[in-house]
Amino acid sequence: MEDVLFSVSGFEIQLSGMILACFIILFSIYLYFKIGNYTFFENDDSRFTKLHIIGFKFRLAISLFFITILLLLRIINFDIRLLEFNGFQITINHVAEILSLFSVAILTDWIISHVVIRNKFRKREVPVRTNFDHHKTNEIKATKLVRYIVFIYLIQILLRRLDLDLILFQREIKSELFTVHLSDILVAIMIMMAAKVLVWFITQVTLYRTYKSKDLDEGIQYAINQLVMYVVYVIAFLFALDRIISDMSIIYGGAAALLVGVGLGLQQTFNDFFSGLVLLFERSVMVGDILEIEGQVGRVLKIGLRASRIETRDSVSMLVPNSKLVNQAVVNWTHYDDIVRFSVNVGVAYGTPSDVVKKLLLEAASTVPEVLEKPEAFVRLNEFGDSSLNFTLYFFTKQVMMAENVKSDVRCAIDRLFIEHHIVIPFPQREVKML
Repeated sequence: MEDVLFSVSGFEIQLSGMILACFIILFSIYLYFKIGNYTFFENDDSRFTKLHIIGFKFRLAISLFFITILLLLRIINFDIRLLEFNGFQITINHVAEILSLFSVAILTDWIISHVVIRNKFRKREVPVRTNFDHHKTNEIKATKLVRYIVFIYLIQILLRRLDLDLILFQREIKSELFTVHLSDILVAIMIMMAAKVLVWFITQVTLYRTYKSKDLDEGIQYAINQLVMYVVYVIAFLFALDRIISDMSIIYGGAAALLVGVGLGLQQTFNDFFSGLVLLFERSVMVGDILEIEGQVGRVLKIGLRASRIETRDSVSMLVPNSKLVNQAVVNWTHYDDIVRFSVNVGVAYGTPSDVVKKLLLEAASTVPEVLEKPEAFVRLNEFGDSSLNFTLYFFTKQVMMAENVKSDVRCAIDRLFIEHHIVIPFPQREVKML
Protein backbone atom coordinates (compact mmCIF):
# COMPACT_ATOMS: atom_id res chain seq x y z
CA MET A 1 0.00 0.00 0.00
CA GLU A 2 3.01 2.25 0.44
CA ASP A 3 4.29 1.57 -3.07
CA VAL A 4 5.02 4.68 -5.11
CA LEU A 5 3.03 4.67 -8.35
CA PHE A 6 4.54 7.81 -9.87
CA SER A 7 5.90 11.22 -8.94
CA VAL A 8 5.00 14.77 -10.08
CA SER A 9 7.43 17.68 -9.50
CA GLY A 10 9.07 15.74 -6.70
CA PHE A 11 5.78 14.71 -5.04
CA GLU A 12 5.34 10.96 -4.79
CA ILE A 13 1.90 9.42 -5.40
CA GLN A 14 1.42 6.25 -3.34
CA LEU A 15 -1.07 3.43 -3.90
CA SER A 16 -2.92 4.05 -0.62
CA GLY A 17 -3.35 7.71 -1.50
CA MET A 18 -4.65 6.82 -4.95
CA ILE A 19 -7.22 4.38 -3.51
CA LEU A 20 -8.40 6.97 -0.99
CA ALA A 21 -8.60 9.57 -3.77
CA CYS A 22 -10.79 7.27 -5.88
CA PHE A 23 -13.05 6.69 -2.88
CA ILE A 24 -13.43 10.44 -2.33
CA ILE A 25 -14.30 11.00 -6.00
CA LEU A 26 -16.95 8.26 -5.91
CA PHE A 27 -18.34 9.57 -2.62
CA SER A 28 -18.60 13.11 -4.06
CA ILE A 29 -20.53 11.76 -7.06
CA TYR A 30 -22.84 9.87 -4.69
CA LEU A 31 -23.44 13.03 -2.62
CA TYR A 32 -24.26 15.02 -5.74
CA PHE A 33 -27.02 12.65 -6.83
CA LYS A 34 -28.25 12.09 -3.28
CA ILE A 35 -28.51 15.76 -2.33
CA GLY A 36 -29.39 16.94 -5.84
CA ASN A 37 -32.49 14.74 -5.93
CA TYR A 38 -33.64 15.77 -2.47
CA THR A 39 -36.94 17.68 -2.50
CA PHE A 40 -36.28 21.00 -0.79
CA PHE A 41 -39.30 22.73 -2.27
CA GLU A 42 -43.01 22.26 -1.80
CA ASN A 43 -44.77 20.75 -4.79
CA ASP A 44 -47.44 23.46 -4.82
CA ASP A 45 -45.00 26.36 -4.53
CA SER A 46 -45.15 28.05 -7.93
CA ARG A 47 -42.22 30.38 -7.16
CA PHE A 48 -39.70 27.58 -7.62
CA THR A 49 -39.21 26.60 -11.25
CA LYS A 50 -36.88 24.21 -13.03
CA LEU A 51 -34.42 27.09 -13.33
CA HIS A 52 -34.16 27.26 -9.53
CA ILE A 53 -33.50 23.53 -9.31
CA ILE A 54 -30.85 23.73 -12.05
CA GLY A 55 -29.21 26.64 -10.20
CA PHE A 56 -29.11 24.64 -6.99
CA LYS A 57 -27.59 21.58 -8.69
CA PHE A 58 -24.99 23.76 -10.43
CA ARG A 59 -23.90 25.34 -7.13
CA LEU A 60 -23.82 21.91 -5.49
CA ALA A 61 -21.66 20.47 -8.28
CA ILE A 62 -19.19 23.37 -8.11
CA SER A 63 -18.90 23.07 -4.32
CA LEU A 64 -18.34 19.31 -4.39
CA PHE A 65 -15.84 19.69 -7.22
CA PHE A 66 -13.61 22.19 -5.39
CA ILE A 67 -13.90 20.33 -2.08
CA THR A 68 -12.89 17.11 -3.83
CA ILE A 69 -9.90 18.83 -5.45
CA LEU A 70 -8.82 20.22 -2.08
CA LEU A 71 -9.10 16.83 -0.38
CA LEU A 72 -7.19 15.14 -3.18
CA LEU A 73 -4.36 17.66 -2.90
CA ARG A 74 -4.20 17.10 0.85
CA ILE A 75 -4.29 13.30 0.55
CA ILE A 76 -1.53 13.02 -2.01
CA ASN A 77 0.36 15.78 -0.21
CA PHE A 78 0.73 17.76 -3.41
CA ASP A 79 1.42 21.49 -3.26
CA ILE A 80 3.09 23.97 -5.62
CA ARG A 81 4.00 27.56 -4.87
CA LEU A 82 2.24 29.79 -7.40
CA LEU A 83 3.18 33.26 -6.15
CA GLU A 84 5.63 34.74 -3.68
CA PHE A 85 5.96 38.41 -2.79
CA ASN A 86 7.75 39.98 0.23
CA GLY A 87 7.55 36.75 2.20
CA PHE A 88 3.91 36.19 1.31
CA GLN A 89 3.23 33.14 -0.80
CA ILE A 90 0.20 31.56 -2.44
CA THR A 91 0.20 27.85 -3.18
CA ILE A 92 -2.15 25.66 -5.16
CA ASN A 93 -3.59 24.44 -1.85
CA HIS A 94 -4.43 28.03 -0.93
CA VAL A 95 -6.25 28.51 -4.24
CA ALA A 96 -8.19 25.26 -3.81
CA GLU A 97 -9.12 26.20 -0.25
CA ILE A 98 -10.30 29.68 -1.29
CA LEU A 99 -12.41 28.30 -4.13
CA SER A 100 -13.85 25.60 -1.86
CA LEU A 101 -14.83 28.07 0.85
CA PHE A 102 -16.24 30.52 -1.67
CA SER A 103 -18.36 27.88 -3.45
CA VAL A 104 -19.64 26.46 -0.14
CA ALA A 105 -20.54 30.00 1.00
CA ILE A 106 -22.53 30.59 -2.19
CA LEU A 107 -24.31 27.23 -1.80
CA THR A 108 -25.08 27.86 1.88
CA ASP A 109 -26.40 31.33 1.13
CA TRP A 110 -28.63 29.95 -1.64
CA ILE A 111 -30.07 27.17 0.54
CA ILE A 112 -30.82 29.46 3.48
CA SER A 113 -32.26 32.22 1.28
CA HIS A 114 -34.30 30.12 -1.15
CA VAL A 115 -35.34 27.23 1.07
CA VAL A 116 -35.31 28.03 4.77
CA ILE A 117 -36.40 31.68 4.77
CA ARG A 118 -38.86 31.44 1.88
CA ASN A 119 -40.53 28.35 3.33
CA LYS A 120 -40.95 30.11 6.67
CA PHE A 121 -42.56 33.13 5.01
CA ARG A 122 -44.70 30.98 2.76
CA LYS A 123 -46.34 29.22 5.70
CA ARG A 124 -47.24 32.35 7.60
CA GLU A 125 -47.95 36.04 7.38
CA VAL A 126 -46.43 38.82 9.46
CA PRO A 127 -48.76 39.29 12.46
CA VAL A 128 -47.71 42.77 13.56
CA ARG A 129 -45.78 45.77 12.39
CA THR A 130 -42.19 45.37 13.47
CA ASN A 131 -38.81 46.47 12.19
CA PHE A 132 -39.76 44.57 9.01
CA ASP A 133 -42.85 46.37 7.76
CA HIS A 134 -43.90 44.18 4.85
CA HIS A 135 -44.04 40.48 3.99
CA LYS A 136 -41.73 40.85 1.00
CA THR A 137 -39.45 43.28 2.83
CA ASN A 138 -39.16 40.76 5.65
CA GLU A 139 -37.96 38.08 3.29
CA ILE A 140 -35.55 40.36 1.42
CA LYS A 141 -33.96 41.77 4.59
CA ALA A 142 -33.57 38.38 6.23
CA THR A 143 -32.03 36.98 3.04
CA LYS A 144 -29.55 39.87 2.75
CA LEU A 145 -28.51 39.54 6.38
CA VAL A 146 -27.84 35.83 6.00
CA ARG A 147 -25.82 36.51 2.84
CA TYR A 148 -23.72 39.14 4.63
CA ILE A 149 -23.09 36.80 7.58
CA VAL A 150 -21.98 33.94 5.33
CA PHE A 151 -19.54 36.05 3.33
CA ILE A 152 -18.16 37.94 6.33
CA TYR A 153 -17.46 34.59 7.94
CA LEU A 154 -15.75 33.49 4.73
CA ILE A 155 -13.61 36.64 4.58
CA GLN A 156 -12.40 36.38 8.16
CA ILE A 157 -11.42 32.73 7.60
CA LEU A 158 -9.46 33.67 4.48
CA LEU A 159 -7.72 36.52 6.28
CA ARG A 160 -6.39 34.12 8.86
CA ARG A 161 -5.53 31.32 6.46
CA LEU A 162 -3.61 33.68 4.17
CA ASP A 163 -1.99 35.52 7.08
CA LEU A 164 -3.56 38.82 6.00
CA ASP A 165 -5.20 39.64 9.33
CA LEU A 166 -4.17 43.27 9.70
CA ILE A 167 -3.61 44.90 13.08
CA LEU A 168 -5.92 47.92 13.26
CA PHE A 169 -5.11 49.03 16.79
CA GLN A 170 -2.34 48.15 19.22
CA ARG A 171 -1.54 49.78 22.53
CA GLU A 172 -0.11 48.77 25.87
CA ILE A 173 -2.62 49.25 28.68
CA LYS A 174 -1.76 48.33 32.26
CA SER A 175 1.39 46.53 31.13
CA GLU A 176 -0.68 44.37 28.79
CA LEU A 177 -0.61 44.57 25.01
CA PHE A 178 -4.06 45.38 23.68
CA THR A 179 -4.48 44.43 20.00
CA VAL A 180 -7.46 44.64 17.65
CA HIS A 181 -7.28 42.71 14.37
CA LEU A 182 -9.39 43.18 11.27
CA SER A 183 -10.89 39.73 11.77
CA ASP A 184 -12.04 40.74 15.27
CA ILE A 185 -14.02 43.65 13.82
CA LEU A 186 -15.54 41.39 11.17
CA VAL A 187 -16.58 38.80 13.76
CA ALA A 188 -18.13 41.53 15.94
CA ILE A 189 -20.14 42.80 12.96
CA MET A 190 -21.17 39.24 12.16
CA ILE A 191 -22.38 38.71 15.74
CA MET A 192 -24.62 41.80 15.58
CA MET A 193 -26.03 40.71 12.21
CA ALA A 194 -26.67 37.23 13.57
CA ALA A 195 -28.48 38.83 16.51
CA LYS A 196 -30.80 40.63 14.12
CA VAL A 197 -31.58 37.38 12.30
CA LEU A 198 -32.17 35.69 15.67
CA VAL A 199 -34.59 38.46 16.68
CA TRP A 200 -36.46 37.97 13.42
CA PHE A 201 -36.62 34.19 13.91
CA ILE A 202 -37.88 34.47 17.50
CA THR A 203 -40.46 37.20 16.91
CA GLN A 204 -41.66 36.32 13.43
CA VAL A 205 -41.47 32.51 13.51
CA THR A 206 -41.26 31.09 17.03
CA LEU A 207 -43.52 33.54 18.88
CA TYR A 208 -45.93 33.76 15.94
CA ARG A 209 -47.49 30.43 16.92
CA THR A 210 -48.18 31.79 20.41
CA TYR A 211 -49.61 35.02 19.02
CA LYS A 212 -51.90 33.08 16.71
CA SER A 213 -53.10 30.56 19.31
CA LYS A 214 -53.62 33.15 22.08
CA ASP A 215 -55.06 35.78 19.70
CA LEU A 216 -52.99 38.52 21.37
CA ASP A 217 -53.64 42.09 20.31
CA GLU A 218 -51.16 44.14 18.32
CA GLY A 219 -49.89 46.16 21.27
CA ILE A 220 -48.98 43.13 23.40
CA GLN A 221 -47.24 41.47 20.46
CA TYR A 222 -45.21 44.61 19.81
CA ALA A 223 -44.21 44.90 23.48
CA ILE A 224 -43.01 41.29 23.61
CA ASN A 225 -41.11 41.69 20.34
CA GLN A 226 -39.37 44.84 21.57
CA LEU A 227 -38.32 43.23 24.84
CA VAL A 228 -36.94 40.21 22.99
CA MET A 229 -35.04 42.53 20.66
CA TYR A 230 -33.49 44.51 23.55
CA VAL A 231 -32.36 41.36 25.40
CA VAL A 232 -30.85 39.73 22.30
CA TYR A 233 -29.08 42.93 21.21
CA VAL A 234 -27.58 43.54 24.66
CA ILE A 235 -26.25 39.98 24.85
CA ALA A 236 -24.92 40.19 21.28
CA PHE A 237 -23.23 43.52 22.01
CA LEU A 238 -21.45 42.03 25.03
CA PHE A 239 -20.27 39.07 22.96
CA ALA A 240 -19.09 41.39 20.18
CA LEU A 241 -17.26 43.61 22.67
CA ASP A 242 -15.66 40.57 24.27
CA ARG A 243 -14.47 39.50 20.82
CA ILE A 244 -12.76 42.85 20.21
CA ILE A 245 -11.47 43.28 23.76
CA SER A 246 -10.09 39.96 24.96
CA ASP A 247 -9.55 41.20 28.52
CA MET A 248 -12.69 43.09 29.56
CA SER A 249 -11.09 44.13 32.86
CA ILE A 250 -9.07 46.68 30.88
CA ILE A 251 -12.10 48.89 30.37
CA TYR A 252 -13.89 48.22 33.67
CA GLY A 253 -11.82 50.78 35.56
CA GLY A 254 -12.62 53.75 33.36
CA ALA A 255 -16.13 52.58 32.58
CA ALA A 256 -17.57 53.58 35.96
CA ALA A 257 -16.29 57.16 35.80
CA LEU A 258 -17.31 57.42 32.17
CA LEU A 259 -20.84 56.22 32.90
CA VAL A 260 -21.21 58.76 35.72
CA GLY A 261 -20.24 61.60 33.39
CA VAL A 262 -22.41 60.33 30.58
CA GLY A 263 -25.30 59.78 32.99
CA LEU A 264 -25.22 63.40 34.15
CA GLY A 265 -25.06 64.73 30.62
CA LEU A 266 -27.73 62.40 29.25
CA GLN A 267 -30.02 62.34 32.25
CA GLN A 268 -33.14 63.16 30.24
CA THR A 269 -32.22 60.61 27.58
CA PHE A 270 -31.87 57.87 30.21
CA ASN A 271 -35.17 59.01 31.70
CA ASP A 272 -36.84 58.58 28.31
CA PHE A 273 -35.17 55.19 27.82
CA PHE A 274 -36.35 53.76 31.14
CA SER A 275 -39.77 55.29 30.56
CA GLY A 276 -39.89 53.29 27.33
CA LEU A 277 -39.15 50.12 29.29
CA VAL A 278 -41.93 51.03 31.74
CA LEU A 279 -44.35 51.42 28.84
CA LEU A 280 -43.40 48.02 27.43
CA PHE A 281 -43.75 46.25 30.80
CA GLU A 282 -46.73 48.16 32.20
CA ARG A 283 -48.52 48.44 28.82
CA SER A 284 -50.34 51.62 29.84
CA VAL A 285 -49.67 52.74 26.26
CA MET A 286 -49.36 50.18 23.47
CA VAL A 287 -48.88 50.24 19.73
CA GLY A 288 -52.23 50.89 18.07
CA ASP A 289 -53.67 52.92 20.97
CA ILE A 290 -55.35 56.25 20.25
CA LEU A 291 -53.93 58.97 22.50
CA GLU A 292 -54.76 62.60 23.15
CA ILE A 293 -51.70 64.62 24.12
CA GLU A 294 -51.83 68.39 24.57
CA GLY A 295 -54.92 68.61 22.38
CA GLN A 296 -53.52 66.39 19.62
CA VAL A 297 -55.16 63.04 18.88
CA GLY A 298 -53.11 60.32 17.20
CA ARG A 299 -52.38 56.61 16.90
CA VAL A 300 -49.23 55.08 18.42
CA LEU A 301 -47.17 53.55 15.61
CA LYS A 302 -43.95 52.71 17.47
CA ILE A 303 -42.55 52.80 20.99
CA GLY A 304 -38.84 53.39 20.50
CA LEU A 305 -35.85 53.48 22.84
CA ARG A 306 -36.16 57.20 23.53
CA ALA A 307 -39.34 58.44 21.89
CA SER A 308 -42.61 57.10 20.54
CA ARG A 309 -43.95 57.86 17.09
CA ILE A 310 -47.58 58.97 16.90
CA GLU A 311 -49.53 59.68 13.73
CA THR A 312 -52.16 62.43 14.07
CA ARG A 313 -55.47 62.74 12.25
CA ASP A 314 -53.72 64.98 9.73
CA SER A 315 -51.27 62.13 8.89
CA VAL A 316 -48.46 64.05 10.60
CA SER A 317 -45.89 62.10 12.62
CA MET A 318 -45.24 63.29 16.17
CA LEU A 319 -42.15 62.16 18.11
CA VAL A 320 -43.13 62.21 21.78
CA PRO A 321 -40.49 61.52 24.48
CA ASN A 322 -41.41 58.40 26.42
CA SER A 323 -41.14 60.28 29.72
CA LYS A 324 -44.12 62.43 28.68
CA LEU A 325 -46.26 59.34 28.18
CA VAL A 326 -45.30 58.07 31.65
CA ASN A 327 -45.18 61.22 33.80
CA GLN A 328 -47.82 63.48 32.23
CA ALA A 329 -51.59 63.15 31.93
CA VAL A 330 -52.41 61.35 28.69
CA VAL A 331 -55.89 60.41 27.48
CA ASN A 332 -55.87 56.87 26.08
CA TRP A 333 -59.07 56.48 24.10
CA THR A 334 -58.62 52.78 23.38
CA HIS A 335 -56.66 51.37 26.33
CA TYR A 336 -59.19 48.78 27.51
CA ASP A 337 -61.67 48.90 24.64
CA ASP A 338 -61.64 50.27 21.11
CA ILE A 339 -65.33 51.25 21.33
CA VAL A 340 -65.67 54.93 22.24
CA ARG A 341 -68.74 57.10 22.81
CA PHE A 342 -69.14 60.45 21.06
CA SER A 343 -71.95 62.99 20.98
CA VAL A 344 -73.59 65.54 18.70
CA ASN A 345 -75.61 68.51 20.01
CA VAL A 346 -78.63 70.00 18.23
CA GLY A 347 -81.41 72.43 19.16
CA VAL A 348 -85.03 72.49 17.87
CA ALA A 349 -87.73 75.12 18.08
CA TYR A 350 -90.07 75.19 21.07
CA GLY A 351 -93.30 73.34 20.34
CA THR A 352 -91.57 70.52 18.46
CA PRO A 353 -92.62 67.11 19.91
CA SER A 354 -89.61 65.76 21.79
CA ASP A 355 -90.53 62.13 20.98
CA VAL A 356 -90.38 62.89 17.26
CA VAL A 357 -86.99 64.59 17.66
CA LYS A 358 -85.55 61.62 19.58
CA LYS A 359 -86.84 59.19 16.95
CA LEU A 360 -85.30 61.19 14.09
CA LEU A 361 -81.97 61.56 15.90
CA LEU A 362 -81.73 57.79 16.46
CA GLU A 363 -82.68 57.19 12.83
CA ALA A 364 -79.94 59.59 11.71
CA ALA A 365 -77.37 57.68 13.77
CA SER A 366 -78.49 54.35 12.30
CA THR A 367 -77.90 55.57 8.73
CA VAL A 368 -74.16 56.16 9.33
CA PRO A 369 -72.21 52.89 8.76
CA GLU A 370 -69.47 53.75 11.28
CA VAL A 371 -71.99 54.05 14.15
CA LEU A 372 -72.29 50.73 16.01
CA GLU A 373 -75.62 49.03 16.58
CA LYS A 374 -74.38 47.66 19.90
CA PRO A 375 -74.06 49.49 22.27
CA GLU A 376 -77.17 51.35 21.09
CA ALA A 377 -77.24 55.08 20.50
CA PHE A 378 -79.45 57.16 22.80
CA VAL A 379 -80.76 60.73 23.08
CA ARG A 380 -81.04 63.12 26.00
CA LEU A 381 -82.91 66.40 26.34
CA ASN A 382 -80.21 68.33 28.09
CA GLU A 383 -81.78 71.73 28.72
CA PHE A 384 -84.37 74.31 27.80
CA GLY A 385 -82.33 76.94 26.05
CA ASP A 386 -83.09 80.59 25.43
CA SER A 387 -84.58 79.85 22.01
CA SER A 388 -84.49 76.07 21.59
CA LEU A 389 -84.85 72.64 23.13
CA ASN A 390 -81.28 71.34 23.30
CA PHE A 391 -80.84 67.62 22.58
CA THR A 392 -77.67 65.50 22.60
CA LEU A 393 -77.30 62.35 20.49
CA TYR A 394 -74.85 59.82 21.97
CA PHE A 395 -73.46 57.08 19.75
CA PHE A 396 -70.63 54.53 19.78
CA THR A 397 -67.98 53.89 17.15
CA LYS A 398 -64.63 52.17 16.68
CA GLN A 399 -63.40 54.83 14.26
CA VAL A 400 -61.71 56.96 16.91
CA MET A 401 -59.14 58.45 14.55
CA MET A 402 -61.91 59.44 12.14
CA ALA A 403 -64.35 60.55 14.86
CA GLU A 404 -64.77 64.05 13.42
CA ASN A 405 -65.73 62.58 10.05
CA VAL A 406 -68.27 60.31 11.74
CA LYS A 407 -69.73 63.30 13.62
CA SER A 408 -69.98 65.22 10.37
CA ASP A 409 -71.86 62.35 8.70
CA VAL A 410 -74.26 62.16 11.65
CA ARG A 411 -74.93 65.92 11.49
CA CYS A 412 -75.61 65.70 7.74
CA ALA A 413 -78.07 62.86 8.35
CA ILE A 414 -79.81 64.91 11.09
CA ASP A 415 -80.07 67.94 8.81
CA ARG A 416 -81.57 65.82 6.01
CA LEU A 417 -84.19 64.19 8.26
CA PHE A 418 -85.13 67.48 9.92
CA ILE A 419 -85.74 69.08 6.51
CA GLU A 420 -87.85 66.09 5.40
CA HIS A 421 -89.99 66.27 8.56
CA HIS A 422 -90.11 70.08 8.76
CA ILE A 423 -88.24 70.24 12.06
CA VAL A 424 -86.94 73.76 12.60
CA ILE A 425 -83.53 74.52 14.05
CA PRO A 426 -84.13 78.04 15.42
CA PHE A 427 -81.83 81.01 15.12
CA PRO A 428 -80.77 82.76 18.34
CA GLN A 429 -83.31 85.46 19.19
CA ARG A 430 -82.90 88.62 21.23
CA GLU A 431 -85.54 91.20 22.17
CA VAL A 432 -84.31 94.79 22.10
CA LYS A 433 -86.55 97.41 23.75
CA MET A 434 -86.10 101.02 22.70
CA LEU A 435 -86.66 103.40 25.58
